[in-house]
This record gives sequence, structure tokens and C-alpha cells, in this order.
Amino acid sequence: MYKSLLEKQFEIDFNVNEIPIENNLFVTSNSSKNSRYWARNKADIVCYKDILLVRTNNEKLTEELQSTFSNTNSEWFLEMKNVNKLSSVLEKYNLKIERLAPFFIPNELIIADNFDLPIKFFNQLDILDFKSNPNITEAFCYSNEDPDQLGIGYYNNSELVAICGANKNGKYTWEIGIEILDNTFRGKGIATTLVKLLIAKIQSENSEIIPVYSTSFSHVSSMNVAISAGLKLGWTEIIISENNSL
Repeated sequence: MYKSLLEKQFEIDFNVNEIPIENNLFVTSNSSKNSRYWARNKADIVCYKDILLVRTNNEKLTEELQSTFSNTNSEWFLEMKNVNKLSSVLEKYNLKIERLAPFFIPNELIIADNFDLPIKFFNQLDILDFKSNPNITEAFCYSNEDPDQLGIGYYNNSELVAICGANKNGKYTWEIGIEILDNTFRGKGIATTLVKLLIAKIQSENSEIIPVYSTSFSHVSSMNVAISAGLKLGWTEIIISENNSL
């Protein structure tokens, strides 16, 4: 349901007028302030549908990546032989693979019933009250560049036991963060409930925003939260950063 908006965001991230339908894309360009947070480094690679979207700010690097991967199908790009080959190319330019990450987005409008649930929504000003809480590290980022937009908390006898937030990290994307603050409440479906409720509210109030949920491929329980909340895998991304160890 978000195909048009997502491709508009990718057009910003990769500084192109249109996302190609068939061929892999290789461009040399800097990122912009409207790029997603994860797409602002010196290079970025997205596996979307069956194509690769590749951007770097170094013409020689772009040319080498195109020469190496122009005929590589994105569906098999994360096989280790390709990842190792990519890592070797990046190392020449003092870059490294930082993360391989799945990004989930809603497949449809999320219907979430919050009747009789011990929850509370938080606006941007409310969220600032949590900045001094050292236990909250995933739900909010407290960033001026990527400001928190909305939050929701789950309470047990007035004690906050779980919290979920969304921050703006692209022109058309808000990214979801969720954490259980009391381990006795893990495995009870609370994370899924909060993610669903937050996404439903975003969808009802911000039709030009895509709620995005990212995690790690090895974080099975987190991916299951996304799936249980009604999300689907929208794309995978190779997040690239500077290799300061060289």
C-alpha cells in the first residue's frame, strides 16, 4: 500500500528522478537532509524487489561497484560470497559494512483496539520527560535532526513497563522503536500490541508517512513482533560506514 511513498523516499535517498523497474541502479551523489537516517553515510545499498539500489559519494567506488555487481540479482545479493566481495571493495575506500538490516512496513491499514488497555499516548513534549530515564534506549532518540514524533506506553498499576516510539528519519518515513522495561512482561504480546497501536495512530493522522520497523536478522523475536503486528518485509539494506580502524 506504500509503494508510491516508499519509492518517493528512495528517489530522495538515491538522488534520482525515478526508481528503475528492472536494472540495478548505481549513482554517485551525496545524501540530503531528507534522506533516511540509514541512507546518509558515504555509501548505501538497498535490496528492493529484485533490484539493487546503490549510492556512493565517490565516483571511482560507484564505478567499481557497478562493474562488480551490475548483473547481480538483489534476491541473492546477501549470500556470503557477495557480502565478502563487497567488503573487499569497500575496504579500499576506507569503508565497511556496519549492518545488514531488514526493514518492515505495513501491508495494509492496521486495525488496533485499545479499549480497556492500560496505555497512554505521548506527544513530542511528553517524550522529552523520558530523556533522563537511562532505561529507555530504543523507543526515543531525542535528536534535533530526527525528532521523536509520537510515543505510547503500557502501564501496570501506574508503573511504565513497556514503551514504543516513532521518530522522523526521512521525508516520508517514521521509524518505530519498542522496548519492554520490565522483563516479567516479556512474551505477553505487549510489544506487538504497542507497535500495532502506534502504527494505527500514525496511519490515521499522517497519510503521507510510512511507519518503518527495523531490526537485526538475528533478532528473531523482534522480527516476529513486526510480523505479528501486521507488517511485511519492505526491503533489506546494507548499511555502510567509515572504517576508522584502518
